[in-house]
Amino acid sequence: MDVVCGIFIKDEKVLIAKRKYGSSKGKYEFPGGKVEKNETKEEALIREWKEECGITLEKIIPFMTSVDFQDGMHIELTSFLCTSSQIPQCLEHEEFIWTTPEHIYDYNFFEADRQLVECLEANYSKIQKEIG
Repeated sequence: MDVVCGIFIKDEKVLIAKRKYGSSKGKYEFPGGKVEKNETKEEALIREWKEECGITLEKIIPFMTSVDFQDGMHIELTSFLCTSSQIPQCLEHEEFIWTTPEHIYDYNFFEADRQLVECLEANYSKIQKEIG
């Protein structure tokens, strides 16, 4: 299954979201979702952020891909750095948290997201310059 997520950074903090339903309830993630048929990964990310966060993404930069197995399914997670002048709204998650990379480990992430967190933390200064 192809899944996308957006790493949204604003004012030197990163947005993370807590799942509120299903077998993944209580886990933290970067907002996003499944890539639908005939949809590019970027299109899926834009659609998911509109649905889950009520905003239109303005800048989308490929970041990295990781792999995970959840509920017996192989998941390829493609992440993007993203920005918007709009403020995300918590429409589909239990809560949003704005945190810093050094405190992001305080939260219970999916394994695929943990790989992203490690890369984000290691490259945070470079990433901030890249997204402006």
